[in-house]
Amino acid sequence: MAAVWLVRHAQTLLRGVCYGQCEVPVELEPAQAARLIAVQWAQKGLASPPEVWTSPWVRAQSVAVELARAWLVPCHVDARLSELSFGVWEGREYAEIERTDAARFRHWMQSYEHEAPPGGETVAELRTRVAAWLDERKAGASTVLAVTHAGVVRTSRAVIGGRPYSAVVGEEVPHLLLERVL
Repeated sequence: MAAVWLVRHAQTLLRGVCYGQCEVPVELEPAQAARLIAVQWAQKGLASPPEVWTSPWVRAQSVAVELARAWLVPCHVDARLSELSFGVWEGREYAEIERTDAARFRHWMQSYEHEAPPGGETVAELRTRVAAWLDERKAGASTVLAVTHAGVVRTSRAVIGGRPYSAVVGEEVPHLLLERVL
């Protein structure tokens, strides 16, 4: 049976900014982040995985590429491992969104499980794409590692546990900490 491990990208340099599917700088260089992940992997007694997966966003992909290079395995980029899309709010400060788009922001915060941010995607869409990726991994026999985002990790927890997103939305997802979801 397949084992699926996820790891969230390094801490970003931005605070108070709405980002999901936009590029943002991180605190650690990709090689440093990859080393931290590889050390954890080795401490768990795991052999190098036969493949590494990643979202297309640089904060995740650059680390996955470093891991794949070190382990001499393929790196697969898959958009299904992307964070939730926040549409027109991408890259904007939350305080500015609340100030200039207050009604839509309040509405979305109250109904985020069923509605999308303006021009973004719903949590149901996020769940569908993450579940499809997990189903494909379950069908395989390999241990895989994916470098991804907090929303994908939480959604994976929800999918695997048969829970709604509201049950996991407040759960912590530490940066650069390996988590086995399958």
